[in-house]
Amino acid sequence: MPTLELISVIVINFNGKDFVDRFFRSLLKTNYKEFEVIFVDNASTDGSAEYVRNHFKDERIVMVRNNKNYGPSAARNIGFEKAKGEYIAFLDNDTEVDNEWINELVKVFENDPNIAVAQCKLLNMVERKKFDHAGDYLTPLGFLYERSRHCIDKGQFDKVEDILSAKSAATMIRSSVYRELGMYDDSYFIFLEETDFCFRAWLSGYRVVFVPRAVVWHAFNTPLKESKRYYSTYMIRFLGCRNYIMTLLKNLGCRNLLKILPVHIFSWICLSALFFFRGKLTDSVLILKGILWNLFHIKEILIKRTFVQQKLRKIDDKIFDKLIIRHSLWFYLREAWGYLRGPKY
Repeated sequence: MPTLELISVIVINFNGKDFVDRFFRSLLKTNYKEFEVIFVDNASTDGSAEYVRNHFKDERIVMVRNNKNYGPSAARNIGFEKAKGEYIAFLDNDTEVDNEWINELVKVFENDPNIAVAQCKLLNMVERKKFDHAGDYLTPLGFLYERSRHCIDKGQFDKVEDILSAKSAATMIRSSVYRELGMYDDSYFIFLEETDFCFRAWLSGYRVVFVPRAVVWHAFNTPLKESKRYYSTYMIRFLGCRNYIMTLLKNLGCRNLLKILPVHIFSWICLSALFFFRGKLTDSVLILKGILWNLFHIKEILIKRTFVQQKLRKIDDKIFDKLIIRHSLWFYLREAWGYLRGPKY
């Protein structure tokens, strides 16, 4: 029997007591036996870290206790520094895994050494056949488009396919590539740090793929985990806007940057104005602050852009032609209306 590669499963916890029991009972039944679990607690105050320590005395679990909430981006990097695996798998603490999820991911990696990132099929934890996420494409406005949004799983995404961006709720990355490309950008705190990393992977000549047979169920945006309870307006509006713009500034080539970024920023300004006229002044101001943050921090962003463009980039932006999806104006108007009503993020 061939030697199994060690897999490091990194899970970030912040006040996740409602989820950690289901998470670990599922994870520890995984059929692939050569894995460790790096449990990184972001200074939880709900007793969830103590619960894990007392109820799951498995030698494969390594616990890291942070002295404050660093956010998922930085915490995943902290967990990575403790990891020993050939591959790292990021899971959210509100997930439940199929027994074969690691086996299916490892098969895909071993069949193509050019694959850097692989995302699991993320399904809704309550409506078990409804998609949570199956990878993102890019739109000409610079926003992500979830290709499986609102879909029931009918086998329409049952092939291993290239995607622009994976979701860290259930993603595996080659450890060597994760370090080579600079890991997640700590400054993101939350939202789009995985998109930024996937951009770098593509520009460095690697692939990012969706793996349909690696199945994970996710409680996000279900009655088990309503987004308004866990994600503040500040996170959704300010960090969402700020991180989108920063991601484009760092990763797009000059031609696409000049074509996409002005339209992208104008879209945010329009959304801010719509919030203002609807009387949602906090939402409006936070979006404007997200735009201005990038202006005030442009020097440090350009330093990061130089690293991507001069040190990592091996191919031009033509690679994104197959990863861009185009829609009608009506589609974007509907998206804006949905955002005004309160999207996931």
